[in-house]
Amino acid sequence: MTITSEVVNETDERFRRLEARLVREHGEVPPSLVHEWTERARARFGGARVQEYVPLLVARAVRASARAFRADVPEVTGTVLTGWARNTARRLLAAELPRRWAHTAGVARRAGHIARVLPAGERELLVAAAWLHDIGYASEITDTGLHSLDGARYLRRAGVSERICSLVAHHSGAAAVAEIVGLADGLAEFGDDRSRLRDALWYADMSTGPDGAPTTVQGRLAEIRQRRGPEDPVVRALAVNGADRLAAVRRTHRLLRRSS
Repeated sequence: MTITSEVVNETDERFRRLEARLVREHGEVPPSLVHEWTERARARFGGARVQEYVPLLVARAVRASARAFRADVPEVTGTVLTGWARNTARRLLAAELPRRWAHTAGVARRAGHIARVLPAGERELLVAAAWLHDIGYASEITDTGLHSLDGARYLRRAGVSERICSLVAHHSGAAAVAEIVGLADGLAEFGDDRSRLRDALWYADMSTGPDGAPTTVQGRLAEIRQRRGPEDPVVRALAVNGADRLAAVRRTHRLLRRSS
């Protein structure tokens, strides 16, 4: 073994011990998240001039993330869930992706307006899922590049209910996109909630433009094609999921007419 490899192994072992200590220190945080934060901080500070300070900087960064996580832990009932969802989406999207944030806020408003078509116990789930449906675009949590899958996995690690994770994973025909980009097996980690709740989320997404303003479904589909171009997997997937999107919108339309 060379001197260089010995140093690398020693450094890796030091960070493994640090990560184990941080996991014990923050027992309320899933260990997988502590690992993510540790690796991200190592990459961030890896080029520091004085390497002996890197473990200290990494530990500080992980502790800061843990404090933010504790402040954001969701409850499962009441308005706390939608508040957490809104704050999480704002933190991940507002500064980095302001247009995506505007769309997200518009989808959540739309979801709130149509929630009356659902049983009382599902209305908050709809609004929470609307706030969270596009968080997978944030660079902080991007992994596979399929935003619906990355967002759902992040939420599962954060302890969010499996139903919301599934709604985010499969929103607006994501299964067809996953098939095109070779991530169908990954998306299959989450069940597809084929329910009125899922339809309502698709409706809210498909009737909200990229800047958060209401739009028609036809206008939304035309905008997606124009903005992304014909070779984009989302556009290519419309040949498969376009009819499903329209059907979900029609079903929700019928419920809205009955409830008015």
